[in-house]
Amino acid sequence: MLPIYTLTVDITAKNIILDEKEFRELISPCLTYLHALKGAFDRKPATYQFFQDENSKERYVRCVLMISVGQERARYLVNLFDAIVRLIAFELPDYEIVGESEKLMFS
Repeated sequence: MLPIYTLTVDITAKNIILDEKEFRELISPCLTYLHALKGAFDRKPATYQFFQDENSKERYVRCVLMISVGQERARYLVNLFDAIVRLIAFELPDYEIVGESEKLMFS
């Protein structure tokens, strides 16, 4: 059985003046990069979850991609994912961007 790679991106808005609609409009082009990456491997959409911290009023989104590929393709997948995270950070300089990849093996 092929391993599953879990790719997670957190995008956090430090500007607490943004309302949810503005936040979603500003980050939606960047989420399409992650959707396209997921679509290159299967037809299931990427999973997005929007949050708002009650205390600090920060808004953030977590995007999770689960992709099952072999070892050779996984190296390219992780490199491409890292490049997309850097691209998102470049396009959203006023946001905190955290990308993480993890390999899950099932026996």
